[in-house]
Amino acid sequence: MNNKLIQKSLPYIYPYNPIDQRLFSRIKRGLINYAQVKANWSMPIIQAWIKKQKFSFIWREQNWSCNIVVSGYDTTHLWVANEIFIDKVYDLSLVPFIPDVVLDIGSNIGLFTILAAKQWSQSMFICVEPHPTTFSFLGFNLEANKIEATKLQCAVSSNNEIKFLKNEGAVFQELSDNGDLDNRVLTVSLDSLIPDLSDLKLLIKMDIEGSEYEVLQKTNLNLSDECFFFIELHKGDWSLEWINEWASKNGFTFFQTRRRDDAIDGYLKR
Repeated sequence: MNNKLIQKSLPYIYPYNPIDQRLFSRIKRGLINYAQVKANWSMPIIQAWIKKQKFSFIWREQNWSCNIVVSGYDTTHLWVANEIFIDKVYDLSLVPFIPDVVLDIGSNIGLFTILAAKQWSQSMFICVEPHPTTFSFLGFNLEANKIEATKLQCAVSSNNEIKFLKNEGAVFQELSDNGDLDNRVLTVSLDSLIPDLSDLKLLIKMDIEGSEYEVLQKTNLNLSDECFFFIELHKGDWSLEWINEWASKNGFTFFQTRRRDDAIDGYLKR
């Protein structure tokens, strides 16, 4: 076997796995990669079997570890794991208090909640995720790590209504006013999820694929003094202008931490 063929085969036989570098875990990641191949050498029967499986990996920090359960069908689960544990897009040391409530909006498969629960085991966790398959893996991950959380299969919008999910993949879901009946989703307002306590210490993570503008602009928020947001924006320079204006009006300051094209990560702090 020549070197060129070996290099071409590595992503499917023994790929690099930044999350879990053990031998079998790298092979499992290779299987997930192989299940997505669209070429004349792929074997659809085997790929279909892989896509129906759940795969587990282990992430280890210095003094703790967690289990990560992902789908063989959706490679974006592993992208999210890389973002949270490798890229460390959410730096919990920035949060200036121990939260009473952690509100994970756009929970995906639950990895931010796992990270926060390792830091603040006594906090209350509320996970909001609309996509049915992704929601099931949210449950698998919380159960695998013995984390108690309130799980809501719905989306956050400016009003309580019915909308539709569009796009494929766990990280690309957006809300639409029109769509297939199979993609209907209940939406709830952000303020309906926040306990009405004046001294509440609240941490919100919001990654809702562009709906953040409508949610923050139109929701009647009465946030306590001790409130902190991690937020992902999705409309480039316009996002920065908008979030800085919103922050100024609502007693926050926005700090940008990362940018990838039009996607901007940052946090809001009082």
